[in-house]
Amino acid sequence: MARRPVLLLLLPALLVLTACVDLSPSFSTYVGSTVTTDPNAIASPTPFAPSTDTPASAPALTPTVPAQSQTGELIPTTLPRPDAENIRPHYILEATLDYAAHRLSVDEVITYQNLTGQSLTGLVLAVEPNLWKNCFTLGGLMVYGEMVNDFRLIDDRLEVPLAAALAPGDGVNVLLHFDLSLPPANPYHVFGYNDLQTNLVDWYPFIVPYSNGWVLHPPANVGEHLVYDVADFDVTLHLADLASPATFAAGAPAEAANGTWHYHLSQARAFVFSASPAYRTVSTSVSGIPVIGYYYESEKVQALAALDEVAKALATFSTLFGPYPYPSLSMVESPYFDGMEYDGLFFLSRDYYLSSDGTVLNNLTDIAVHETAHQWWFGLVGNDQAMEPWLDEALATYSERLFYELNHPAVTAWQSFRVDTFSPSGWVDTDIYHGVNFRTYANAVYLRGALFLQSLRERMGSPAFFAFLKDYATQMSGKRSTPVDFFRILRQHTSVELSDVISIYFQNSY
Repeated sequence: MARRPVLLLLLPALLVLTACVDLSPSFSTYVGSTVTTDPNAIASPTPFAPSTDTPASAPALTPTVPAQSQTGELIPTTLPRPDAENIRPHYILEATLDYAAHRLSVDEVITYQNLTGQSLTGLVLAVEPNLWKNCFTLGGLMVYGEMVNDFRLIDDRLEVPLAAALAPGDGVNVLLHFDLSLPPANPYHVFGYNDLQTNLVDWYPFIVPYSNGWVLHPPANVGEHLVYDVADFDVTLHLADLASPATFAAGAPAEAANGTWHYHLSQARAFVFSASPAYRTVSTSVSGIPVIGYYYESEKVQALAALDEVAKALATFSTLFGPYPYPSLSMVESPYFDGMEYDGLFFLSRDYYLSSDGTVLNNLTDIAVHETAHQWWFGLVGNDQAMEPWLDEALATYSERLFYELNHPAVTAWQSFRVDTFSPSGWVDTDIYHGVNFRTYANAVYLRGALFLQSLRERMGSPAFFAFLKDYATQMSGKRSTPVDFFRILRQHTSVELSDVISIYFQNSY
């Protein structure tokens, strides 16, 4: 029987928690000023979105502070303190989904060890659902058995003061209960529900990385803004109404029994899942790794074709970059307008299924390959997606080229299809706040990024280039890479002069 997560038990109506109270000056100073989010921000897709810019009519998000929640006291089960044997953050999540009502009720336990090298007087958590009006309600928050009332939640930033400073190497447990009233999803936001599915991405509060301060960037009009440390996840999902069954797609295989789905996912940036009563599945296996395609009934032919190419991509990238980092890979058809990657799961636009021409050089195949590459470049090797997005997007885009070279050598038009048709310009090291619009941003970061990597390969030679890619993935596995890391490891594999190549593509010197 699967081990059940720690439950947060609520006693009736004993406490009022206010979600936006003033903190002591010392804590507010320590965590830094609260960011101002862009209410019109959209997630960054892969660059086979339409060549036109995002429509101005894309629905806007309305940042909000959740309403006061009157709940009972949280009664924690005894929890061990984290120790050196398990230094990654650990998340226990027990969630009940009311699919028809679009609601999720969640108990969460976070075990966190202070590896910052500095004494911490508080924690900062990202709470992305709070960017949607009336979506997130916090029912209770405890730190080691003590109720915390003087937290501060503004937009997607939750600041939690600690009663006693957390010394380097020490650990803490944070317990929360929260409820989500899910918003309607749309082609520009994966999170929420639509007529076909319900998608839970970035759905729980998580402790953001610390690097000379807490790393939580505001959203922008392009690009992903969140930065993640790797963590371990123990997730249990329930359906509120078993008479209305739904199929779950997740970033790990499920242990399913009696209306309960239990998941373990280790060394991942995030745990996401999708649910739908209409999902059909196709599956295969690559070196013992299950690969599952979740699709809708009329798209079975396209789902099988995409599954075959994703399996090839997984095998190819495992050879080029190193072993696949997760226990399974799920590909989920979605009304989202492009592709979006997460650990062990990615979403792929239904438009790509419907418009597939049956060839291998099309959006369905190419973006599926791109998202598969993100399992290494984003998942295995992390980065600051807001400030240095090229570190995952350029590598994932160039990985498409490698896929076609090795699996479909007769297909020689990838460069024209993917890059040249857009006549890309711009600096590869553009951040999401200077991306201007999607097309400009994608041309610089994704497409010029792929051209840069090809130039590197030509300058240093393919053997040294491929040795670099594998070593880079190995050295930065489970970490957050920076441009300094990228070029440091690169120069370990070649002695040829690269400064002129770098200066063509980058505005900064490396």
